[in-house]
Amino acid sequence: MTHVETPNNIKKAQATASSEPLHNSSEDDLSDNSKIIGPGQILSDARKKAGLTQQEVASKLNFRLTLVNEIESELFNSNLPETYNRGYLRSYAKLVNVSQDDVLVSYEQLNIAKAQVSKLQSFSKGTEKLAESNRIMWISYIILAILIGSTMMWWLQNNKEQAQTLAEDIEINTQSADDVNENKTSDLSTVNIDNVTKTITEAPLATAVLEPQSSDIAPAAVNVENSQVSEADIIAVENTPIAEEALTEVPLTEVIFTFSGDCWVNISDSTGERIAWGVKKLGYVMTISGQAPFDVTLGRPELVAINFADEVIDMSQFNSGNIAKFTLPVTN
Repeated sequence: MTHVETPNNIKKAQATASSEPLHNSSEDDLSDNSKIIGPGQILSDARKKAGLTQQEVASKLNFRLTLVNEIESELFNSNLPETYNRGYLRSYAKLVNVSQDDVLVSYEQLNIAKAQVSKLQSFSKGTEKLAESNRIMWISYIILAILIGSTMMWWLQNNKEQAQTLAEDIEINTQSADDVNENKTSDLSTVNIDNVTKTITEAPLATAVLEPQSSDIAPAAVNVENSQVSEADIIAVENTPIAEEALTEVPLTEVIFTFSGDCWVNISDSTGERIAWGVKKLGYVMTISGQAPFDVTLGRPELVAINFADEVIDMSQFNSGNIAKFTLPVTN
């Protein structure tokens, strides 16, 4: 009869195993559990000892041949209730004259060993999943940090460009205003100097001629040698209305340009003085004054509204997208 381990021997082996140092690794435990003699090996050894084949055992027990092979290979169907597996083992042990209790105890030990292996495998898989989750989390953090950094850089660069554009617009508008003021000052200074010169030159002549008219002395009694009046002075006095007209200041006409988009302009007055030029930005309102008529050139006339001496100029007469050259006031 085949020698098998009795329940007492199995219990002693467990006690010995539990008394060993606890620092043994889980792999050593699995190696020890794999050395347990399973019920399939006990029954297979007993069958061979009895001189029976698997087919004969299947015929005697009314088992399928595959079932006998699975029992000896210790491949038990987990879907079946434990009562069925235990019944198969009892019948097989009784046929080959093996203690049924020994076979069942070995079956229990085999189940415990498989459960431990499964538990350790599950723990190992859980550890691997946790490590993978940590890697994915860190990668996500890095990608998020890159996106935030890129967004901040784009925002700062965009603000910098807007600030530069605004500074350029302010500088252009300031230069245009300075040019207009300078032109106004120059025109006024020229007119004032001319008026003062004419006044100083003509004032003595008028006085000299008017004095004899207010005197009781006859014109013939005037000492011609001591008089400073000459024929040229008399002619100048006779032309006094013309001199007064010359002293009258030429009126200035005011024109307002409102820009609904970026537009290049070039404007000169009747004296040929260049009043405004350059690119004017969206929303800019430009007011100029000078002697009409004005020569105006606009890069995009459809983006400009003009108010000439409180009269709105019809800009629809100019083609959109083409350069417009015209004179203010507009003549048909």
